[in-house]
Amino acid sequence: MLTLGEIDALERQLKAALVARNKRGDTGVTIVEAIDEAELWPAPFDSLASLAPKVSIEHLVSRAPGFVCAVASEVGSRFEGVGTIFWANFEQSLGLAISQLQRHAIGNAFETLANKYNTARPSESAFSEHFSIIAWPIANALLPVDLVGPVTRLLARGPVRALPARGRAPDFESLRAWANAAEGARLVDWLRFEEPTSRVLTALLTENRDQTLPEASYRRIHTVIQSQPEAFFATRSARARARNAKSPSGIDQTPGRLVVSLDGPSTRLFVTWPALPPGLFDEARSTARANAWRPRLWGVGALLHPDTALSGGPLPLALSAPPVNNIAAYPDAETIFGSGSDVALTLAARTVEWSSYLVFEPNKERTQAEQRFEPLTGNEGLIWLATADDSANLIGLRRLGSICGYQLLEANLDNSADRAILAQHQLLSDQRRLLLSRHPSDAIAAPQATVCASRPFLLFAGPQLDKDAVGEVRTQASGSHAVTLAGVAGNLMLRTEAAPPAPTAPMELLLFERDAAFEALVERRLQARVESRLPLVDVPCHLALEIDGVLIAYRSHRLPSLPATLPSSCDLFAPLYDDTVRTKLLVSGHGVLKFTIGRSISMHVPLQRLAASVEWNGERPELVGAEMETVLAAASARLPHRFSAVAIVASPARGATAFGLLLSDGRIADPVQILTSPSFNLGDLSASFGEDVGSRRLLDGGSGIAEIAQARVAWARGRCTSLSAVAAKKRVVRQFDEPLLVGLCGRPWLQAEKETEVDATTDPLAALWRVALEQKLVEVPYPERRETEIFANSFVEFARRHDSGWPELNAEPAEGAMDDALNDAFSESLQVLHERGELLDVENDFDFGSPQEDWIAAAKEAIKRVQRPRLVALIAPRDGAHVLSCKSYRGLAIPELAEDIAAWTQTWALSRARLSAEDAGRALQLWLSPAACDDAKAAVRIIARDPFVARAIRYAALRLGV
Repeated sequence: MLTLGEIDALERQLKAALVARNKRGDTGVTIVEAIDEAELWPAPFDSLASLAPKVSIEHLVSRAPGFVCAVASEVGSRFEGVGTIFWANFEQSLGLAISQLQRHAIGNAFETLANKYNTARPSESAFSEHFSIIAWPIANALLPVDLVGPVTRLLARGPVRALPARGRAPDFESLRAWANAAEGARLVDWLRFEEPTSRVLTALLTENRDQTLPEASYRRIHTVIQSQPEAFFATRSARARARNAKSPSGIDQTPGRLVVSLDGPSTRLFVTWPALPPGLFDEARSTARANAWRPRLWGVGALLHPDTALSGGPLPLALSAPPVNNIAAYPDAETIFGSGSDVALTLAARTVEWSSYLVFEPNKERTQAEQRFEPLTGNEGLIWLATADDSANLIGLRRLGSICGYQLLEANLDNSADRAILAQHQLLSDQRRLLLSRHPSDAIAAPQATVCASRPFLLFAGPQLDKDAVGEVRTQASGSHAVTLAGVAGNLMLRTEAAPPAPTAPMELLLFERDAAFEALVERRLQARVESRLPLVDVPCHLALEIDGVLIAYRSHRLPSLPATLPSSCDLFAPLYDDTVRTKLLVSGHGVLKFTIGRSISMHVPLQRLAASVEWNGERPELVGAEMETVLAAASARLPHRFSAVAIVASPARGATAFGLLLSDGRIADPVQILTSPSFNLGDLSASFGEDVGSRRLLDGGSGIAEIAQARVAWARGRCTSLSAVAAKKRVVRQFDEPLLVGLCGRPWLQAEKETEVDATTDPLAALWRVALEQKLVEVPYPERRETEIFANSFVEFARRHDSGWPELNAEPAEGAMDDALNDAFSESLQVLHERGELLDVENDFDFGSPQEDWIAAAKEAIKRVQRPRLVALIAPRDGAHVLSCKSYRGLAIPELAEDIAAWTQTWALSRARLSAEDAGRALQLWLSPAACDDAKAAVRIIARDPFVARAIRYAALRLGV
């Protein structure tokens, strides 16, 4: 509870923020924007309750009207439709009871602020007329929660020419016409608030680069979008549409800038290039994903993620010598993007000037140095010099190491002896030349001899910058100017180009199923994705679970490289999956999950059992937020897809039963309640679908099989109050696969999947272990015992260490690597087992060794098993199926795989079966995480259009790991 003095202080802060916005000329300012700009609340608003002291609402409104309106606007921003209990939430936030007569004082306070500070007013609509007081806080909420989905769909699917762009205001008349036809009156009403609406649309399309909204307001909207998968994908699609059409790429050579990094005794080399234009990047990204493109620079080194390869870098180099014979940095670009295409030409223009001498300027700590292209002049400071092995040896300079076939040396320009050595090899010049000093952003990101429009730069003559050499600081418009600069690369023409967009955060953390994280944790299916266009390595991450302020579980982890996926089996989540931890969470019904990635990202995810639309307080559930005719229904684990009317809710005698409310339109209200008997066996949970399998496969646009899919989602979202119910739910949900596979992919696919399921695995190294056992390349003691799994896991771990390039980089394992992995794995496994007192009769004395040809044959068989060629043969077209089979699924999460599948359908599927990223995500969720599938019927209808697309999605789900 706040004191009256604290409320007065908040009132002053709010009014100061409104005045500041008025002075900047903003019109239609929403109170939420002022709240965020003033950072009004001492803690997150959701954590605050009973804010006001025990005074009358009239006294509070007369003393601090802005404060009252701010609280009301916060409640309005959480508005989720006409079923929202606005006044109850508002009273709870203030801690005051408000009568019908007192409510009018709230509306008068809003009108007073609007007259004085030009804040947003309700539109003239039926909603505002019917809810005349509530309309005020909703108008000042900027973007209420219930409009996030419609607004993102408007951006992704509405008329693109009506959307705001640089130098162009939105065409609200066209946008309202589209909204009226596609979304409804609620979105149309919001679009009448033209000033704040324009700011929201512009901020979403530009990622708020121009600070159109206060940063806190943008983060507020961004957080809600990330929690809704459909809105997340729609926003990405919208930004791609709104960007300028692809910019024609020039074919001029674009020399990259090299960067040297000293990490202890090791020396590493990186390269940076100018970023692709946004439109061209989107086109290249889609094509790269459709063809599963993962390049290696100059054909060597690690595979690069498409987003990383197409970015400006820095990109690591693994060259043993400078490339010769004009080998392209991206050798397969023309094959993937098409000969003569803009993308292929732009990537072909990315070069590096591999001259005999490379000059670098180190930082103060002497841990990193950037390449410099200006002539080496002056007599102060340190420089690093990379010289080719076959060039003259610069005896006398300090040697730092070697990189990419160069010897790295350090010279001190303060030392006359070092200067003499440099002068002897004509590397040091004292001539006065025309030099360029650029804005820091251009010096870091732009190519040499290039400045960005409107950014200052300075041309001066002389070996160094002194008072006599200073010229006039200039700025230029976009274009090319005939000013030549002398340098080690020859005469370069000073060019100006448009300023690139402001860089985003170096990393982005996505928690899949964020809005259902409580259920995802309890059911051990948490997934997270850390994305970055920068090739960051060894990134620390931390995870903690708190319940009522008490730390329940904690784990730290290191990500080897980014981007990276944290799958449900990741060690980071292991403490959360402990039975005692999950039991505490089930009992409390709430908690807080805290992620920290490096020093850049911190995310607090509230865990709360989903309230959804059904309350399970008594013996009979009650529907909340809607007035519909309902029937209490139940489905047993033996017939989980058939919900029939029952009289009461009671635990079953054997097995498990799901109880729920059957709505008049045939849907089942979320969540159902799953109850189990005190004891049961697996037979009690064996589902039987009988003649319903495939019986109404595509009638009514796929609604027959869609009803089974809806029942699966209902079970997947079921409310469980015990671990036995969680286990029963998991088994029942898995048994829905067969009828769905028959309906969507056909019986031949189901039969082929069953026949390949016995020895199928998603990890090539695990498959190699199985093949090695079968082909007698390795023998384990007592193969019938459970300890063999320890040997398998240890072999996979050591094999990845000894040959990290198989199978992604090399089709064949390195010679001797797998034998060494077997030796190390058996030594470690026996040591662990002996410490447990197991397998004591087995001696730790062995030496595995097999011919390389046998390991090559085993590797081919392992890859074949992982790729499941029998399933690939059932997907058309054949070339597209081959791309899917050769694609690497390691380290992917559902959102990224959805983008890959969407790009694949754009290239390989019929036009009627092409999917957007959000559609592909929904279809993948049907297999991988049905509880997160928001509209099962829509997902089924989407993939029922083309059985080959349905099979492709199922294949991708299998490779990712169902």
